[in-house]
Amino acid sequence: MLLGVLASTSAKLSTSLREQIVCRHCYSSLASPCFWVALLVLILIVTSCQVLPEPPRLATATAQAALPPSPSPEPLLMPLDRETAVSTTSQSLPNGQPNPSLTVWVNEKSPAHQEAVAQIVADFTAAHDVNVELLFVAPNLLPDLVETAANNDELPDIIFHPIEYTIGWAEQGILNMAAAETAVNNLGPETFNQAALDLISINGQPAAVPSDGYQQILIYRTDWFDERSLNTPDNYADMLAAAEAIYDRENLRSGFVIPTESNLRTTLQAFEHLAAANGCQLVNEAGEVLLTEPACLDAINFYYDIVHQFSPIGVQTDTSTRNAYLAGRTGMIMTPPTILPQLAGLDENHLPSCPDCNRNIKHLAENSGIITTIFGLGGTSANFGELTNLGITTEADMETAVLFTEYWFNEGYETWLAVESERKVPLRQGTKTNPTQYLDNWGQEPLAGSDQSLADLFGEEVVVQLRDGVAESNRWGLSQGQGGLVTEVYREISLSVVLQEMLSGYFNTDKTIYQAYQRVLELIPDYAFAVVLEPTPTPEPEN
Repeated sequence: MLLGVLASTSAKLSTSLREQIVCRHCYSSLASPCFWVALLVLILIVTSCQVLPEPPRLATATAQAALPPSPSPEPLLMPLDRETAVSTTSQSLPNGQPNPSLTVWVNEKSPAHQEAVAQIVADFTAAHDVNVELLFVAPNLLPDLVETAANNDELPDIIFHPIEYTIGWAEQGILNMAAAETAVNNLGPETFNQAALDLISINGQPAAVPSDGYQQILIYRTDWFDERSLNTPDNYADMLAAAEAIYDRENLRSGFVIPTESNLRTTLQAFEHLAAANGCQLVNEAGEVLLTEPACLDAINFYYDIVHQFSPIGVQTDTSTRNAYLAGRTGMIMTPPTILPQLAGLDENHLPSCPDCNRNIKHLAENSGIITTIFGLGGTSANFGELTNLGITTEADMETAVLFTEYWFNEGYETWLAVESERKVPLRQGTKTNPTQYLDNWGQEPLAGSDQSLADLFGEEVVVQLRDGVAESNRWGLSQGQGGLVTEVYREISLSVVLQEMLSGYFNTDKTIYQAYQRVLELIPDYAFAVVLEPTPTPEPEN
């Protein structure tokens, strides 16, 4: 810490002050030991008279340097292991012609997902003389890999991807909308969640096929809330009050934790959820960016207050957020539902380690509340749905790709939904003969290889809460018909950078929202509206 203070203070010292504290013999080199000794003496004198103010956050570079060494980077593409090869058919048709082939990219990399997808593909290749090359892509690298593949005319045939990219890729000519529409019509449009179809349609034509999704949740310690007589934290005011009441820096307990790392999509997703709850929208139907509106200024102030004051110092990731809750070191987090089986001790790789968990491994499952919808200051509210779509690219043979898609959503669908089912609400809700078959079964699937389901652990009410409205969330830009801009915003993730810079002390909240506004404008060629030249200061609250 002393070295950090030295570095920070030396950067702020004027040249004249340096000249006064550096001895004559080492005047020519400020890096000499003499300089640093003198500087240390000066700091001790100053700090003996006053306490140096603690910065809002360490500067980005300093915070990064304080983190443990980064693990080896994930491979860009992970081919299926040879021992689980997916092709079980001959390499040519009886007439001597080569089999049709497909390349499929899947944005899931866990061993369970690989095993499930390999089984689906193996069954498909056995039933239809089609050779399939299967690749698992690191999710954070997917947009750049797709862009590179498109530029080199090397697109795969099918891409599983988040909803943020669907409309933009269709507009860029990456996705074949006619193929998606054919697949949806063959499967039965009535079997799909209509809201999910609407979000990824252009002029009524779907750009991809909706697969599954989940709602981001705010999860909180009900036992701690009861002990302190705190209200359910489903709105700005009660979230902030609870975070303050629970925060205990001396005992390393935070009030609220979300991802804040600048290179994470989840950093932006957490902010988008909180901002939309206050009625802050990215853009309107006409294409005008709205980030300088009062609703967004209020949202950024709330975000800064709760994170800056009541979260751990330093950048946070998805992993640190989850670990803080499992260890009993925070009162609230925002996260995907992946954590739910972990709360009950069903994931041996991520077991609860809170003090009470030693006596009862299910303590967190029994003492956690789940919220999907958050309210802002003016009565507005929002949930946050993250959806996965199957996209057929313009490079694919349409007949073969549609054949695979139909197989996936018929014979293979339940196998796919069973893997981490807590975050796979089916967007194809059923079949033509049973239109709600998959949706009705959701929440009853055993979790993490156990014999317990979401309904067993958390009750039917939570199942309904997590299931209903997954595609009706007020996501930025999608319902306004501005999905192409959303694709660019999430591909660049520059807003995540701006948010971390604010927490690192580079900008106040007014400047931050203006920086975010400028970053979005940079993504819009020939912006047709007047540009806001200065941020509008947030009014001071009346006493």
